[in-house]
Amino acid sequence: MADPHAWIITEDRIATRPEESRANRFIASANADLTTHYQLTRRLKAGEGTPWRLYDGDGNLDYAGRIIVPPGEEGGELWFAPLDWAKADAGSAEIRYLNTETGQWEVL
Repeated sequence: MADPHAWIITEDRIATRPEESRANRFIASANADLTTHYQLTRRLKAGEGTPWRLYDGDGNLDYAGRIIVPPGEEGGELWFAPLDWAKADAGSAEIRYLNTETGQWEVL
């Protein structure tokens, strides 16, 4: 089983009405017990986590957010979790992560 991880949507470009937006309301966690889920949720809502962006096949931004994974898992398989979800939800085709050294968004 993979280690506990969680991610949040901070920007929703898919929703057509504000009440449909998932921004700051949608949090997915996996392999986390209730206490760990709560801790990860609290950290994400406080602004922690690595920024990501999801794009459709035409290069349009669908969603943006942040993810928290266990130490040493950065850039690994767990970083695909938001894309795996968004492929089915919105047809997103690509996930990019912010490279803090260059300031550039890079395709994972």
